[in-house]
Amino acid sequence: MFREKLNELISWKQNHNRKPLIVNGARQVGKSWLIKSFGEGHFSHFVALNLERNKELHTIFQKDFSIDRILFELELVLNQTFILNETLLFIDEIQSCPEALGSLRYFYEDKPELHVIAAGSLLDFEFRNQPFPVGRVQMMNLFPMTFYEFLIATKKEKLAQLLKVDPFELPKDIGHFFEQDFQRYLIVGGMPECVNLFCTSQDMKAIEKIQDDLLYGYEQDFKKYNPKVNSDCLSEILDSATKNIGNQIIYSKLSTQYANPTIKKGVEVLKTARIFSKIQNVAASGLPFTSSGKQFKLFYLDVGLMIRRAKFDYQEAFIKNELTTAFRGVLAEQFVAQQLVTQYNDSVNYWARTESGASSEVDFMVEDNGQIIPIEVKSGGKGSLKSIHYLFQNYPHIKAGIVFAKAETGRIDKLHFVPIYWAGHYQISTNEIDEKQS
Repeated sequence: MFREKLNELISWKQNHNRKPLIVNGARQVGKSWLIKSFGEGHFSHFVALNLERNKELHTIFQKDFSIDRILFELELVLNQTFILNETLLFIDEIQSCPEALGSLRYFYEDKPELHVIAAGSLLDFEFRNQPFPVGRVQMMNLFPMTFYEFLIATKKEKLAQLLKVDPFELPKDIGHFFEQDFQRYLIVGGMPECVNLFCTSQDMKAIEKIQDDLLYGYEQDFKKYNPKVNSDCLSEILDSATKNIGNQIIYSKLSTQYANPTIKKGVEVLKTARIFSKIQNVAASGLPFTSSGKQFKLFYLDVGLMIRRAKFDYQEAFIKNELTTAFRGVLAEQFVAQQLVTQYNDSVNYWARTESGASSEVDFMVEDNGQIIPIEVKSGGKGSLKSIHYLFQNYPHIKAGIVFAKAETGRIDKLHFVPIYWAGHYQISTNEIDEKQS
């Protein structure tokens, strides 16, 4: 399956000043597959070691950080040869051996000609337990497959390539070509194993079983988290958050049995484990964004997992082509959040007035090319947009905004109405913002 991050890996390989790369992400988002595919396709020699399966290799890293010795012993044990500038060394499940994680800085300092990539699950927890090699490694985050990648996987390459085109250069009603595949993506989601099974069999019962297994596996990971949080508390937060996707919440709304400090720690654990993205309420007064108020939003790692965890009965809505408007429009907002997080990483926020009695709220706020871009999501057509107009009236430095909706492409004053399928790809051009400023 094609992953867009492959292009980022190729650029990393070609960079003469590259550093060892750590690929981070939730369990089962395809980290190992992506690196293996990259290594076998772009290097004459590819050496992979899994430190969770092969614990006997730990001793090689635990003696000291002499890279010459580490490579010599790995060559003997693995019966491999490391050729500088031609070999990719892939250290998988590196979190199971903290010393291997610590060795990465010395690979950079002593053997920069050797390409090294590490990957693992729950790495953010491991980083808390030892000094992070700041300036000695690069980070790359991998998320579930995007809608674009889903289209490529399902042999809809021509349709997928349209998402790389400015929608304003296409017919206004172009969106209807995406509708059927969009509905499928909402149910299947972007977890690679689910997408692969959908491509080969379209067996939804089997896909649901995979989703159940993934959710079960995430909950079993609760006991591995450090700092420790009561697993019952985490389960309650997970249930409450599932019912409140896209809603403004405060910690006390997520549990009736635990105190706010415990709930807060639980939310941070689920965020660190990448099961959820925590979207902060931010001020619109300027950049950099600053937090505003105690409210926040939570969005799932993956829309397919969200539907499964919530036990949404999607069949009738799917048949009627009404998935985005069903469930109070939650799926549309979850979809956009998932695509934006892939595009902007941890830099996705939202805006809401915090004054007593105020109800204005804009779904997302991002910084793009030094500009604040407010983003609204409409599960149906264009709908009411009072909140984003309030932003424009009260914060004149905000020059343009985006409305992702199941509506025709168009521009009305500062608003760009874009089909929802372009979420994660569409960006307002800097030239257009400059024209508005002048």
